[in-house]
Amino acid sequence: MLIDLEPVILSALRNDTEIIALLGKDSKGTTKVYPLAAPDISLPRVTFFELTNFDNNYAGDKAVSSAIHFHIDVWHNSNPSKVSLAVNRVMESIGFVRSGTQSLYESDTKIYHRVLRYKKTQLGVD
Repeated sequence: MLIDLEPVILSALRNDTEIIALLGKDSKGTTKVYPLAAPDISLPRVTFFELTNFDNNYAGDKAVSSAIHFHIDVWHNSNPSKVSLAVNRVMESIGFVRSGTQSLYESDTKIYHRVLRYKKTQLGVD
């Protein structure tokens, strides 16, 4: 069973008032949260993608839930902590558990980069 949570995450992050205040909006009026890749390089911004999505619980021979993992990148020209904390709050509010983080500095572009990883077991709906 394949469960698509990308629209849920996108909506939750783009519609959060704190994230809107921290990131701002792009030239199209969209909060700067994007699946896979951002349309431009303006900072700060958030990108995310699904890492894995696999069946993990069965009733008889039928999958009843999926284990789903997402990778979120926070890109900032200074400290990304406020954005990262807001993203974490939103992800936890929709049932995800943080499974790891990593703070990076991209020296060639002088961009601060925080990696956040989340996991969730989602029951399927027939």
